[in-house]
Amino acid sequence: MRNTIRQKIESLLFAHQEEKFKEWLDTGQIKCQPAYRLSERITVKIKSIGWAKGLYTEEESINGFEYEVINAVANLDNVLFWHRNPSRTGFCINGYMNHYPDFIVWLDNGITVLLETKGDDRDNSDSRAKVELGRTWANKAGEQYRYFMVFEKQQMDGAVTIKGLLQRLRALEQV
Repeated sequence: MRNTIRQKIESLLFAHQEEKFKEWLDTGQIKCQPAYRLSERITVKIKSIGWAKGLYTEEESINGFEYEVINAVANLDNVLFWHRNPSRTGFCINGYMNHYPDFIVWLDNGITVLLETKGDDRDNSDSRAKVELGRTWANKAGEQYRYFMVFEKQQMDGAVTIKGLLQRLRALEQV
């Protein structure tokens, strides 16, 4: 019973935060401001070494689906480099929830792409909120920014598969 009450309160709070966030975006009370800077060096807990086009010599560990995505992305000609965004300490899209996308990718034309990967083995209950927040961020941040949520197989409005992501990233060469 106590857990049910807690869950209800949390869902009402989340709904209120989402409503206020959208209202404040519409009325200009919230604005995107560039504030994130990459470190010259990073310290990783579990190392992944030797990645093609990785920004740092060592990046944080990557699971199977993340490997598949970033390996395919790194093989594109228009990708300059990528970085494994540290969860809870890296770049965060602040909104009605805090969202730390899995990867930050830089294209040779100056576009920055945020990628959130969603393997089918994960609990993707927050995916709709994350994709909406990510796309809102990209729209507010400007033409030089994109956000993609990449699913292994599952389909959801606003998300893409690896094939769809690669098509979009290649198309950004023309921008």
